[in-house]
Amino acid sequence: MTAENHQTDTTHRQLGPFCIVVGAAALWIARDYETGTFVAMGPGFFPKTVSMLLIALGAFILLVGGRDLPPDDEQDAPVHGHNIADVLRVIGCITGSIIIFGLTLKPFGLPIASFLMVVLASFARKRASITQTLAAAVALAVFATLLFPLALGLQIPVLPEFVR
Repeated sequence: MTAENHQTDTTHRQLGPFCIVVGAAALWIARDYETGTFVAMGPGFFPKTVSMLLIALGAFILLVGGRDLPPDDEQDAPVHGHNIADVLRVIGCITGSIIIFGLTLKPFGLPIASFLMVVLASFARKRASITQTLAAAVALAVFATLLFPLALGLQIPVLPEFVR
């Protein structure tokens, strides 16, 4: 692909402001919630923190967005139009992965539910590497298990029901 044929991906122009607006709206909604401290978090700590991170992400997207990496090949090149089948595949895989996580968390536990969610979400990308997908799924399942039930002490099942 030559430089004169290269089309710049402009999705950052919509995504950045969207993240900022959603973050600001969530921050405004949580404005009356007590924040607390790192040691004694109040009900507003998490929503306010996530809101501020979303605003920062939106600003970051606007600042660095549009600087494309060279595409691997013609099929990965950014284009202005989208194939409806590709869009539906992405929406279906991501939505399905969230549903699968919700349906499998209680009966199978966090590690298996997380693993399945990542594997299903990976089908949203054309030609996803099975090796990279499995490595990411294992790493994220281990990370989620170490973070949420173990480090934070959240009451999330780790073992499958038939083992508990």
